Amino acid sequence: MPKISVLLPVYNCEKFIVEAIESVLHQTYTDFELLIIDDFSIDQTIALIEQFNDSRIQFIKKEKNTGYTNSLNYGVSIAKGQYIARMDADDICLPTRFEKQVAFLDSNPKVILCGTAIQIIGTDTILKHPSNHEEIKVKLCFGNSFYHPTIMGKKETFQSNPYNKAYEPAEDYDLWTRIAFQGELANLDEVLLMYRVHENQVSNTNNQHQITVGYASQYRMFELFRLDYNEKVFHIMHKTFKVHDYYTIDDFKNSILFLNSLLKSNDILGVFNKSAFKKRVYSVKLNFFKIYFTKQKINMSMVFFYIKYISIRDVTILAYNKIIK
Repeated sequence: MPKISVLLPVYNCEKFIVEAIESVLHQTYTDFELLIIDDFSIDQTIALIEQFNDSRIQFIKKEKNTGYTNSLNYGVSIAKGQYIARMDADDICLPTRFEKQVAFLDSNPKVILCGTAIQIIGTDTILKHPSNHEEIKVKLCFGNSFYHPTIMGKKETFQSNPYNKAYEPAEDYDLWTRIAFQGELANLDEVLLMYRVHENQVSNTNNQHQITVGYASQYRMFELFRLDYNEKVFHIMHKTFKVHDYYTIDDFKNSILFLNSLLKSNDILGVFNKSAFKKRVYSVKLNFFKIYFTKQKINMSMVFFYIKYISIRDVTILAYNKIIK
């Protein structure tokens, strides 16, 4: 039995598929199977894949297009490895990726999922998510905490928690929020995958729907605070966590009150590490202040709101960052 089952769903990716497969086959850690699942491609993807002659490759050609999430769940169902690793058809694994992730997971049996940092192909841009479990859980309240094609985790985690097609193309964020309290989560700070940004990737072609379904996963984390979810709360979340061109004074007030209520709830319930949660909330609050004050003018209504609802710490943060003078 292989140690790792690598899931590589593909669809019309003739431009990048060869480089992606080669980066997997050239790993320093060689005990893996590569499950390539084609979603009924109509370009040269299939022909290019069939040129590879490596016993570790298992190539599945679907007879009709059923979607990315369906491919992932099928891959999990036939996987033989102890660990499931993800890979996308337009990215590049660095040679020691599997070696370092396997070593980490073997040494940390409580960890059920491990991601890595990434570098954007063609740039010097390096992106990282929090590395430790408590900070990852906190960040899941406000957005994704893993780069999906970098993850490796225990097979039983994926078997017990299949990807949900209803949340596609944010099916990964949905999954992470469902397993956040089932075991420990981790990210390696080292760049082990080169990530490609291009106009045809799902995050660009279906961005608005990805954001919309992402709110449902985000709210799953906020449910732990026993919030009463309704249309008003949804609107506040939308204004607070996504950059808009315009905010009303009520948007600003509601967002600050919402963030303050999260802090108060966590102080009482202790759902998340208090220090990590406060740090993340103040980061979100600071970003919101920056956006708002570059687009609005301060008026008397705003001043009264400051006096009543904004803490000394908020004012200190604002002054320190020279948002107000």
